[in-house]
Amino acid sequence: MAQENPNRLVEWYLVLRRQGPALRQHLEDWVAAVKEEPRLIWETATVRYAAYGVGGLLSVWLVTWLGAALAPPPPADAKPQATTADFHVICTNPECGEHFVINRKFGFNKFPVACPKCNRESGMAARLCNSSACQGRWVVPALTGDGKRCPICNEPFLE
Repeated sequence: MAQENPNRLVEWYLVLRRQGPALRQHLEDWVAAVKEEPRLIWETATVRYAAYGVGGLLSVWLVTWLGAALAPPPPADAKPQATTADFHVICTNPECGEHFVINRKFGFNKFPVACPKCNRESGMAARLCNSSACQGRWVVPALTGDGKRCPICNEPFLE
């Protein structure tokens, strides 16, 4: 029978339970030493590096905030940021083959879509093939073992 993979969270919990009293005593001793000599706080590497980290984060936040505060506002005639894109689609129905464009939100990937000409769910995303054989033709990429290729000239598409 195969052995189960150990649960790291449970192992850490058991180690903390076992080492808890010693760690607590060590912390109490450290607090007592710091009360006698406050300079020990900064001489403790953990505290010092934590302070450096918090200071660094605050510095990055301050520089970012200043950059945003000092940036000029957009021009008054600026258009709002786009949320949609145009997708070229080709109907894969052999009797139709219609090329059309749809406008959907960025990241749309719910293909196939309905073709406006034959009304079938056969519209697939098209890519522009710029090979010398196709010369800028829109095609539906063919998925092969080594990636997507043009079904006409077999030229690979770069991802």
